[in-house]
Amino acid sequence: MADHTKHDQSHDSHAHGDPHAPMSNPQVSHERRDINVFQISAFGIGLALGFIIVVFAMWALFDFFFANANKQDALNPNVSMMSERTKPPEPHLQPEPGEPGPKAQLSDMRGDEETILSTYGWVDQSKGIVRIPIDQAIDLAVQKGLPSKPTPAGMDGGFRMIPEDSSSGRTLEKISQ
Repeated sequence: MADHTKHDQSHDSHAHGDPHAPMSNPQVSHERRDINVFQISAFGIGLALGFIIVVFAMWALFDFFFANANKQDALNPNVSMMSERTKPPEPHLQPEPGEPGPKAQLSDMRGDEETILSTYGWVDQSKGIVRIPIDQAIDLAVQKGLPSKPTPAGMDGGFRMIPEDSSSGRTLEKISQ
């Protein structure tokens, strides 16, 4: 319980009519048994010491892991480090910036493709395979026609038989081609 003081009207500032003057009660203080300053200070110090111990323990653990990993790496060196360097797969980037830019390279490539599509040439000379201009190839395909799959026997009138969905494929239905 709080210490009680006698309320003396003569020392009270309100008694003199000044409502803003500070009150002075030298006999009144906080209740000392509600808070234990020693226990709170001990808890704070213990918490700080625990934090420091955990930080150093993690540091030691990571040093141990690092040393253990280095021992394993010494026994099994990284294969990728031992292999010689090779070029990455195509397409390669420009090795020198002074070479023709991408637009010039693209126009060169398109020009080469146009030459291949519009001229005669050998595809495989040992097998006797040649290429002809694409316009002439289209004209030949129109004249000769494209190969077609022959219709099986019993398929007259442009119909064919496929498995029916409703019978899970056990019976066939006739559909137009």
